[in-house]
Amino acid sequence: MKKRFAQLVLAIVGIIMTSCTNEKNNDIIFYSQLENTNVPKLFMPGNVSKRGVVHFGSSFSKHGKHLVYTITSKGKPGRVVYQTFKGDMFSEPELVINDTIHSYADASISLDGKTITLTSNRPTNINKTTSNYSNLWQFKHTGDDWGTPKLLTLEMDYKGGFGYPTMTKDKTLYFAYLPDDGSRNMDIFTSKFKNKAYEKPVKLPPHINSEKFEGDPFIDSHERFLIFAGFEREKTYGKSDLYISFKLKNGWSKAINLGKPINSHGFDGSPYVTSDDKYLIFTSSRHPEEKDKEEYFNIFYVSFDLEKYKKQLNDN
Repeated sequence: MKKRFAQLVLAIVGIIMTSCTNEKNNDIIFYSQLENTNVPKLFMPGNVSKRGVVHFGSSFSKHGKHLVYTITSKGKPGRVVYQTFKGDMFSEPELVINDTIHSYADASISLDGKTITLTSNRPTNINKTTSNYSNLWQFKHTGDDWGTPKLLTLEMDYKGGFGYPTMTKDKTLYFAYLPDDGSRNMDIFTSKFKNKAYEKPVKLPPHINSEKFEGDPFIDSHERFLIFAGFEREKTYGKSDLYISFKLKNGWSKAINLGKPINSHGFDGSPYVTSDDKYLIFTSSRHPEEKDKEEYFNIFYVSFDLEKYKKQLNDN
């Protein structure tokens, strides 16, 4: 009897360990469509990246099942689309909201795939007048659609427009903000979620926010690191480069340029790192085939080595 019980316990433990191993190995469900590469490649061409379509700002739910990003074309407002991974590919893009008048962009999706936070110039008042700058809005998935968005109200010191909201697992918000009076460039801020509301945002330190233009923040869900786009900084590779900063005990580290071949001669931005840290997915104006040309904009992916940048920080 004892022997049979011991065998049963071992069998159950074996099943649990196998299940955990499989979950770990198959954490990101679209990995079968990618390859290990140190040179950026188009992300799922024809299914997500479609040549001739301007798209940027991709964000995924924890296991990669749900994807959101922005598409736009000349003279038309931005639109945010949503795709679901089924089988071996993503479904056809669906609009988060069918609004042809107002612009929607810079979307990020929550880990559970049930909340989308984005920017829009949709009306914020009862007179339904289009806003002069972008505000933050949040959609909750209810039943078969994304319902009506809710305005996120943040207490800023000056009027301006929001960009690229991104969130940690405890709902701490990071975003870019550009004053509408032209008095300064865009900077990155953060705001903690407490008592069902966001606290007054805090601007990140000068070694992240330079006197130049910073935007497109991506915050790790555990707040271990931040990746953002820096424009016109010293010793850059292109028109905008991607940088990484690590959260230390005493605050944020200095920003480290991700270097080539991640950064190119063109615009590189809208970063996203998969939840297991294995891939960086980002937007770039580099041409997928012709080295010195540009093509606005495509989504690329590349194998990501987080430890390499930690080592650079320690070496310096």
